[in-house]
Amino acid sequence: MPDTILNDNFEDTLWPLVRLKPLFLLRDGIFSPYERAKRAGGLTAVTTRRSLAEAALLKAHHDFLSSDVWTHGEASPLQPLQLLQNIGANIEADLPHFAPGITMARVDGLQVEAGHAAIRMHPTAVVSKYAVLDASAGPIVIDADAQIGALCLVRGPAYIGKQTRLDMCNFSNTIAGTNCRLGGEIADSIVGDFSNKHHEGFLGHSLVGDWVNLGALTTTSDLKNNYGEVRLVFGVQKFTSGTIKFGAIIGDYAKTAIGTMLGTGAIVDVGANLFGLVHRSGYFRPFLWGETKIYDRAKFIADTERMMQRRSQILSVPLRQLLVGIR
Repeated sequence: MPDTILNDNFEDTLWPLVRLKPLFLLRDGIFSPYERAKRAGGLTAVTTRRSLAEAALLKAHHDFLSSDVWTHGEASPLQPLQLLQNIGANIEADLPHFAPGITMARVDGLQVEAGHAAIRMHPTAVVSKYAVLDASAGPIVIDADAQIGALCLVRGPAYIGKQTRLDMCNFSNTIAGTNCRLGGEIADSIVGDFSNKHHEGFLGHSLVGDWVNLGALTTTSDLKNNYGEVRLVFGVQKFTSGTIKFGAIIGDYAKTAIGTMLGTGAIVDVGANLFGLVHRSGYFRPFLWGETKIYDRAKFIADTERMMQRRSQILSVPLRQLLVGIR
């Protein structure tokens, strides 16, 4: 059987999400494209990254990629809108492969608004009897050791990852990765692993990376006042989003202060720490500190190590090299 060809080509606006991982490791359903391909056998990744040395460093960081082949090649670059448009379809397609043997939700004592048969809940997940699940518009998948607290409303399609916790959260048409802490309103979005948005505030039509911390009341705008198409800016380049509904792209290890308002189409790159100004629009470079300063890289590494230790994770040597190499 021939290898599955995976695409590591992407529009530059997605760099904040893929500086530390290949595109095909982004979870875009219950699983990532890589996980789906592995079920089918071997794979080859087609990439246009600057060098195969960079790909080798990514392989070292994600050591399970070590046996996979990466080659330079042209492929259609993935655009942010494609990730957001396919949330429901990908969750639906992945459903048969989630926790084989689990075919129905445990509905005893749960408040289920509609779509009982489209709810999948891992036996170790915990859902408060005061939460409401509504799968009328798509499946709801609650993975191992996830917790959904009282007064949460979860509307499908939705995936809540392993060890992720929802507290007083209005969660709809959204994918949340592993070990996140989420609250407030989250809609039409993808959230990576180990990320926090635990308090009030709106996150909509947005892509959020790993290890992101959004301070209380951080809110994204996902619709312009003139209802025009949202434009994205990455560095000095300008891109069309292809939609009038687009929030923000927030890269790995980025942080926002309490009360931060992100304008429509904002892009926050890796390690940026936004504070000082309340309203922020446009593009924010990697490791921005406040308004104009740059996060001292040694201090960022030390702070990141402390943050990761809180979730029993370590900052590996390859990850450190990747972070130090970002410019």
